[in-house]
Formats: sequence, C-alpha cells, structure tokens
Amino acid sequence: MFRNISLGQYIPTSSLLHQLDPRSKVLGALFFILAIFVAPFPLGLVFLYLVTAILLFVSHLRIMDFWPAFKPFLIIILITVIFQLIFIPGKYLFKFYIISISYEGIQVAVSFTLRFILLLFIVQLLTATTTPVAMMDGLEQMLNPLRKLGLAVHELIMIMTISLRFIPIFIEEAERIRKAQLCRGADFRVGSLSQRLKNLFAWLLPLLRVSIKRAEDLSQAMEARAYQGGEGRTRLNVLQLGFNDYLYLLIMAALFGGILLF
Repeated sequence: MFRNISLGQYIPTSSLLHQLDPRSKVLGALFFILAIFVAPFPLGLVFLYLVTAILLFVSHLRIMDFWPAFKPFLIIILITVIFQLIFIPGKYLFKFYIISISYEGIQVAVSFTLRFILLLFIVQLLTATTTPVAMMDGLEQMLNPLRKLGLAVHELIMIMTISLRFIPIFIEEAERIRKAQLCRGADFRVGSLSQRLKNLFAWLLPLLRVSIKRAEDLSQAMEARAYQGGEGRTRLNVLQLGFNDYLYLLIMAALFGGILLF
C-alpha cells in the first residue's frame, strides 16, 4: 500500500545537477516554473520539453524514476481534462445530448496536461537531486533577510526539515501497523461502511499513538542537547555559489526570458 508512494525522495548520483548549490537549483526551478506558465502553446511547450530532456540527461536519472511521483496525480489530471473537454465552449467537434466537446476544449485540455507534467517534472527533479538537509539549508540562507522583519527563519526551516525527515518514518510505521492488523484478520477492502471505518480506526489510532511518541522522543532529545534555536549556530558544510551555479542560473533566466519573447 505504501511501498510505491513517492514523495520526492533524493536519488543519489554523481551528476552535475547533484553537485550544484541548492540555492541555484531552487531559483532555477522557479525560473522554469514561470516559463511553464507563460509558454505559448504548442511551440513554447515543445521547446520546454526539449529542455527537460537535456536536464534529465545531465541529472543521470531515468524517466522511470519520475513515474512514482506522477502516478498519484493521474486521477487529478483525468478529472480536470474531462471537465475542460465538456464545459469549455467553442467550435464543437462532438455533441451528444448534454455532452459536447469543442476544439478549444481539446486545446486547453492538452495544454493543461503538458504544463502539469512539466511542473511535476521540475519539482521532482529538484527534490531528486537535492538532499532534504541541503534543501533546507539553502532555503534558510535565502530567507535570512526576513529575520529583520522578526520572522523566525531558522525555527521555521527546522520544522520543515523535521517534517520531511519524519515522512519516511511515518510511512514505514503505517505499513508495519497495517501488516500487523492484516495478520490479526482485519480486511480494509470488504465489509459494510461501518465495518470498514472500524477497521480503519483500528489502524489509525495506533499510528497516531506511535507518531506522538516519536515526537515526544524527538523533543526530549533536542532539550537534552540544549537546543536554543538558530542564534549563534555554525554549519558543518558552508554553502558557496560557484561558477556552475551562476551558469545554471543564467541559463534558466535566459530560458524564461526567451519564452517571454517567443
């Protein structure tokens, strides 16, 4: 049930993208996302797909590494496409009672699907080539100017880091509890609605208890180590932008500018 869930796990390779500073990758991803939204259909999107092929080659990743991230969104894409096909008016190509499909509806549905796939790709590429710790360190340094406004940047990033690190543990515990319930005769797929809800609560309540227990253990460990927030803390690995980082940012900014002028 949980083995195929992909939440943007880091995939280690020795590619150039993996070696870039997380700040440059985050800003580059933002430029790419902006280009997705402003790219004209269809030539602009075709060009962006060529760029994604280059990024995939440079990252040393396989296209199948991205499939688990796309799979949970297939139903969302399908429902959105159906609504666009049916409810967008225009020059109708097919009409059957209240169901009508227009040329404009097909164009919008195809454009939406292509843009959504590109969006999922760049987000997955960012998380697959950047460790969660490096990602949070980069975001913290990018948000440092907000400290002057009174925002607790380090504490906010720490919460995000702990949440990301907690996700695989949460999934592992959920799978372990589900298997234990199955060994005891529980079946989450058959029975009446009330019986299914009863079995579901028998699975969720132990999961909630284990999650609270792990959160308490973590808080006690942080207190035992005298954690006092980000004031005066040093880093083992200091982030520094290099030539490749500036070159990557320049390419992504030029990509966005070129799409605007397309």
